[in-house]
Amino acid sequence: MISVQTTLKNRLLLSAAPLAALASLAAPAFAQDQAAPATLPSDAPAAEQTPQDIVVTGTLFRRTDTETPSPVSVITAQQLDQRGLTTIADAINTISAGNGGSIPQGFGNAFASGAQGVSLRGLSTNSTLILFDGLRPAYYPLADDGQRSFADLNTIPGAIVDHIETVRDGASSLYGADAVAGVVNIITKKEITGIHGRVEGGVSSRRDSGGQRFQLTAGYGKLDEQGFNVYLSGEYQHQDALYARDREFPYNTNNLSSITRPNGFTGANGNVNYLPPSTTGVSSATVAVVRPANQITPGNILSGVAIAGGQYQILGRTDCGAGLTTHVNTAGSYCEEDQINKYSQLMPDQTRMGLTGHLTVNVGSNAQAYLIGTYYQSTIFQNRTPSSLRSNNPIYTYGLVLPAQLANGALNPQNPYAAAGQAAMLFYSFGDIRSTLKNVSDTYRIASGIDGKFGDDAWSYSVKGTYMRTNLTQYRTGNINLAGLTSAISNGTYNFINPSANSQAVRDQIAPKQQSSAHSEVAEVQGIVTHSFFDLPGGPLDVGVGGEFRYENIFDPTPNPGNQFLTINAFSAIGHRYITSGFFEVNAPVLKELELNASGRYDHYSIGFNHFSPKFGAKFTPIKQFAIRGTYSEGFRAPSVPEISGNVVGFTNYTPPAAVAALHGNNSYTLPYSVGLNSVGNPNLKPETSRSFTGGVVVQPTSWLSLTVDYYNIKKKNVIYQTADTSFANIYMGNGVTAGTLPAGITVTPNAVDPEHPNLLPTPLFINGQYANGQSLKTSGIDAQIQATFEVTPGIKFTTNLEGTEILEYKQILQDGTVYDYLGTLGSYSVTSASGTPRWRATWQNTLDAGKFSLTSTTYFTSGYKGWAADYNGVGSCAANGTPENSVKYNAPGTQATTRQLGDALQCTVKHFLSFDLNATVRVNDKFSFYGIVQNLFDAHAPFDPNTYGGNNYNPAWAASGIIGRYFKVGAKFEL
Repeated sequence: MISVQTTLKNRLLLSAAPLAALASLAAPAFAQDQAAPATLPSDAPAAEQTPQDIVVTGTLFRRTDTETPSPVSVITAQQLDQRGLTTIADAINTISAGNGGSIPQGFGNAFASGAQGVSLRGLSTNSTLILFDGLRPAYYPLADDGQRSFADLNTIPGAIVDHIETVRDGASSLYGADAVAGVVNIITKKEITGIHGRVEGGVSSRRDSGGQRFQLTAGYGKLDEQGFNVYLSGEYQHQDALYARDREFPYNTNNLSSITRPNGFTGANGNVNYLPPSTTGVSSATVAVVRPANQITPGNILSGVAIAGGQYQILGRTDCGAGLTTHVNTAGSYCEEDQINKYSQLMPDQTRMGLTGHLTVNVGSNAQAYLIGTYYQSTIFQNRTPSSLRSNNPIYTYGLVLPAQLANGALNPQNPYAAAGQAAMLFYSFGDIRSTLKNVSDTYRIASGIDGKFGDDAWSYSVKGTYMRTNLTQYRTGNINLAGLTSAISNGTYNFINPSANSQAVRDQIAPKQQSSAHSEVAEVQGIVTHSFFDLPGGPLDVGVGGEFRYENIFDPTPNPGNQFLTINAFSAIGHRYITSGFFEVNAPVLKELELNASGRYDHYSIGFNHFSPKFGAKFTPIKQFAIRGTYSEGFRAPSVPEISGNVVGFTNYTPPAAVAALHGNNSYTLPYSVGLNSVGNPNLKPETSRSFTGGVVVQPTSWLSLTVDYYNIKKKNVIYQTADTSFANIYMGNGVTAGTLPAGITVTPNAVDPEHPNLLPTPLFINGQYANGQSLKTSGIDAQIQATFEVTPGIKFTTNLEGTEILEYKQILQDGTVYDYLGTLGSYSVTSASGTPRWRATWQNTLDAGKFSLTSTTYFTSGYKGWAADYNGVGSCAANGTPENSVKYNAPGTQATTRQLGDALQCTVKHFLSFDLNATVRVNDKFSFYGIVQNLFDAHAPFDPNTYGGNNYNPAWAASGIIGRYFKVGAKFEL
């Protein structure tokens, strides 16, 4: 830890040294320049720097002091430009308070693929509330892990965003459900005049992953002169796919056998069939391999059982051909294939485009109304590994064989054992049928509102509403249709010996193109009235009340009706609900130095529960330069539609008990395999509840420098969890003949019977259980932010902004009292992409403005973590034989273990990730500027992480820029 921190400190200092050196030359001039405020108004242009009467996210009241009792941070449109961030999702996921459980774009196997979500405090995507101009967006139609509903960050155009406010505190007392970890409010510009455009292109230093961005906005009318403003804005973005084969080891392969581990063993080879194909495995190469088998049930090609001692044989040839490795040994001959290298993507192909119209009108002298409409389309395209004909989802096909005779009675020419009357157990992936997934998300949103004052300006009101709908269409190719497959095999129409000879009609019969649709909706109306009743020693007593009505709907039917296709998870969620809410806030400056705040909200859900969420805050300012603040709040998360009425299947490895295997003669039926864990919706779920408190200080010793430090502590109760677990498999197996008694609510869907022992109990195919309340979570940590702006010399200004978060505690307490400590590890492994819980995250931005030239360096840091998770494999051999866990560290790719083998250590420690971006902008005149950006300036590589499943030997949640490498962008902006 000491060496990592020392290295980090040196590199951070080095990155800022040129800018800091210039700043140090002008120490006497520090007081000459007014620093930018710590937060910006929610309804003012980003360039406005003077104090105003504004509303900050997390309160109902207009105020000039933007430092509320709750900690709020801001990213302005200018900062987004300076950092070179392309999307709103990229911006939000750089917030240091974000941690494990976010949905990165590089996680191609996500249930909610194509979307991006943020997870403040690591409490997952469903505990962070996203708002667009203070109103909720619709949930993404697909749920994270098939369970957690969340808002997709890819549905709002970046060109119209003024700034992003993040409340780093529980806020259910004003905003209701989901605001347990905090609120992210994306605030759009209310006034744009003239024509503004941007053209940008980018490419990696390896000449791939090219990207383009185009924006054009036209606006007319000035609110302070003509009383209205209208603008129209459109944008287009595209990012090319990045394939694993285009990056170096270890990201381009699943074969780590070239690694030498400390005990002399090599790393794991994850290629398909690096060992003889398993009769209970799904992996198969694109060159067919067979072994002799018996077809137990005539006419049923799924009833095959391998003949003991039968050797593997490459079908119709003596070797595997180019691009594959031929193995010949005592098991026979078979083909090894690196399908990660040949087919997998590290980043999908992405296209986003949208159009927004916005109107703002002054209504008399005391009110202002707005109307905004947006259409946005987000498309991702993923190339996937070829589909295997061996599957246990949703149907068990491990016994699939080529029959000895075709349906017409002729000997099967594809079966080399047909003349002997034997079937051929088949191991094959359809390399001649491309497997892809394309998600197209079309979002339609309209919002309108009016804000104003009445009664000699003593009363303020705000009324606004929104409707948003997201239509999601998924296009799949390459998924195997079981009926088409069995027909092709039974009739001999598919050529496994020479797949290139197959007609397109036969391929379409086996894997027809598939299309599925889902949608989500939200409709919301909200009204707020505030009033200053009388003066207290510190100022007026403010009281605000509000009400809200909301409708939420998710329609996500199964993409695999009738279980026609192999390997398509039949998750689904269909349901809607109505929410009626009332809320209030009281702000009492009881002394000039002391401000007290109380708020509360009551929510009624039509699905059968109510909840009240209170919050109390205080801010003590003994002197102008120093304030102490703190809050206490209670919040909740409502059960999602998938948790109430959906279902989803996950898979995990299972090995039947030795006694059961012995009854089956230790045949292939009882070898390890993947069992499905089917989580079913529960309409009787209760809301998850939370208790949180914060405490911190705000220090502004001079006009050019400010510092905030805040402690947070959150505990969630009644956490919803999946009851289906592999521990019930052994209970079900009982004595191997008669099923054991399962707990209430747990059932088992059995596999097909063992053809060799049809009277024995079949192994479990799925373990089924409803979602339930019962677990809890605890986390705490510290946020810190330093901001400074000062004049180096006349005409040269330096601005620095450093924000960081340290997590002090992150624990999950199971329903039986077991405690999992995830801090600084890969846990929670089962959530989203196994992104882990790194202890530290930080962002440091430094900008030097010198007339027409500006230079910005931005540093991103995520600390390393232990390469194991308490909810998956535990400490394991990292602490074996009394060896301290941290004695086995990551040094370079290839020096540590990647799997447990013979007591060897795991990859015990994953390195920190540190990257630097540089942005140089030249303003040619007031109407035109051009810029150049280098992201990941030093070409930092993503730390080697063979333990996560989110990416191939790297973690996409923290190190996406490390997999892309050094990236160059050039662009121009113009105004007319």
